Amino acid sequence: MDRLARSAYPRSSAYDPVWLVSNMMGPCSVWLTEALTNDLALTPDSQVVDLGCGKAMSSVFLAREFDVNVIAVDLWVTAGENEERIAAAGLADRIRPAHADARTLDLPAASADALVSVDAFHYFADQPRAVEALTRPVRVGGRIGIVVPGLRTDDGWPHHLAEHWEDSFSTFKSVAWWDSLFGQDPTVQVDQIRTIDWGGSDDWICWADKCDEWAQLNGKQPYELEARMLRDDAAGSLVFVVLTATKL
Repeated sequence: MDRLARSAYPRSSAYDPVWLVSNMMGPCSVWLTEALTNDLALTPDSQVVDLGCGKAMSSVFLAREFDVNVIAVDLWVTAGENEERIAAAGLADRIRPAHADARTLDLPAASADALVSVDAFHYFADQPRAVEALTRPVRVGGRIGIVVPGLRTDDGWPHHLAEHWEDSFSTFKSVAWWDSLFGQDPTVQVDQIRTIDWGGSDDWICWADKCDEWAQLNGKQPYELEARMLRDDAAGSLVFVVLTATKL
């Protein structure tokens, strides 16, 4: 498989495309983590919680690229599975996997220098005290960063994408919605919030096509539906929302 070399993601372009695609659980978490770290400065040896890390691809990227220590937390993937992946990446001394629900995560309060959540927080962001789940493990002055799929406007699911609707898409919200959610919590200050084009973007269509190519070669479930949805969204209604904040 050819390398997934994209100018928007220069660090990620060095990663093995088979590793990226075979461990994916949706959009490329390494690309999204790179986009987030462009806004979120991380210093070597800092303690970072990776909340909803999936198969720990984002955790591997953080530890390898920024020399940070990571607690890789996920509900859907066991610690044992991620421990094997982390060891194979040569980062067992930098990343500690944990199997836990983000809402009941048992970490010492104010123990982390930063917390990131990539393509995960939107699944429970509308539940009570959701933002507190992000802020509690972070020390005062520490940083919080999330990347989530969203919509460019508050007008609901785009009419031109009606045939692609899935129930999980109800979690896709606008920049204004996310800014309002974090603004309701007095313990956090939003530093920056922006979007990355997803719908109609050549980068993300390329990603979906590569995932479908790999799936067909390996007898996995086809991935062409996402590629078709992205191509149908020429209006660019689908975005990723990137938010960074500081714990007060």
